[in-house]
Amino acid sequence: MQVQNIEIFQCTSHDSGTAFFSDPLLCDETLIAEVKPSLHSDLYCHRNQTDQLMVLRGSLDLMILQNKTFKCIHLCDSERLWVRIPPFIPHAAINRTSESVMLVNAVRRHGPVDSRDYKPRPIPNLLKQEWHRLQAL
Repeated sequence: MQVQNIEIFQCTSHDSGTAFFSDPLLCDETLIAEVKPSLHSDLYCHRNQTDQLMVLRGSLDLMILQNKTFKCIHLCDSERLWVRIPPFIPHAAINRTSESVMLVNAVRRHGPVDSRDYKPRPIPNLLKQEWHRLQAL
């Protein structure tokens, strides 16, 4: 199986008065998540789903583990971006602010839900120092 890369792309949207409208993405289900303030997070990896994430309110750092390297992607409501995370790419969300962050996940399913997808994954020993450094930024 070939592992795909993450994609980052601009949210196509428009504001109408006090309302924000985003053009829909192709998905099987849409989830709204609240990420509470914390300088620490767990790493998750989905086997049969693509996450498509956008921050609705607040800001957070999305940590991606790919090619044995962590990448930090800053997401915020003032510059709405979608991040598409294909299956088998470990990722975590860190909210470094004092307020909860609201985000949307337009999930694409590629097979049945695997219970392991929602259990934290261990940080590989060779990457623990980098993981702790990124969490402390």
